[in-house]
Amino acid sequence: MAQDYQGYDPTQEEKFKSYSAQMEQITTRGDGVLEKKDEFSKDEIDFGASLEHLRIHHGGEVAGSQLNGEMFTGPDDVQAMVKKLLPEKLQYDQFGRAEITLDISHGDQRPIGWSGVKSLEEVRQNFPAAQIEQRARMPGGIDETVDGVEGAWYPETARNKDGRFEVVKDDAGNVKNPKAKFEPNANIVRIPKGQFQEASKTNKLTVIIQKDRNTQRPTVLTVFPGENAPAYPSKIDTADYKATSLGDTKETRFWQQHAFVEVEK
Repeated sequence: MAQDYQGYDPTQEEKFKSYSAQMEQITTRGDGVLEKKDEFSKDEIDFGASLEHLRIHHGGEVAGSQLNGEMFTGPDDVQAMVKKLLPEKLQYDQFGRAEITLDISHGDQRPIGWSGVKSLEEVRQNFPAAQIEQRARMPGGIDETVDGVEGAWYPETARNKDGRFEVVKDDAGNVKNPKAKFEPNANIVRIPKGQFQEASKTNKLTVIIQKDRNTQRPTVLTVFPGENAPAYPSKIDTADYKATSLGDTKETRFWQQHAFVEVEK
């Protein structure tokens, strides 16, 4: 069995014993036709990387989908619920991923969260007073134009001895690779909290799992409320991996027509 995230208590799953879910698996890659390949067990899944990322979906730190903080006190609660609801055996797709959406039933009137991705058409129709901006979604990047696209670079991260992800530094304590991942500026729309929550409540949760290149273990990349969508376009440049989805790609075309929601405080 895989080692759980630092501090995770498996008894937390008891909190979600009455929850159930219908599961859908698709692929947002290639031509969108899913081919199921190698099998893996949910007990092998490594949640560590995603739990650090999950914090942005808890406190409204960045624009996008948000979890219901009244139901989930922190990332460990989300891990417990996902582990409770996933089947014992899953399968990767032909790209070495498992893109899963859980439609959750829990007998509670509250939604598990709010979907923070909306088409520009929906924004203009339902929130006509809202202004759509183009800017970096994540703070802390280095602004730059790459291949004619305005956006920001973000530093390379890796696990520390405690299993948490942190920025990679050299022996002198300097950031080793400050330009590891480039993301284009995103469409971001600010909506008052009440309007956003009324229009965006959901009991669906998307979980993206990928086979880690180094450990070969199934690793959760992200978890967020709402339907699955193509990954946000990016350009990655690290010592052992280079890739890009900039340009005329499915990812770019989708996100040019969609916006992340930022909740007005």
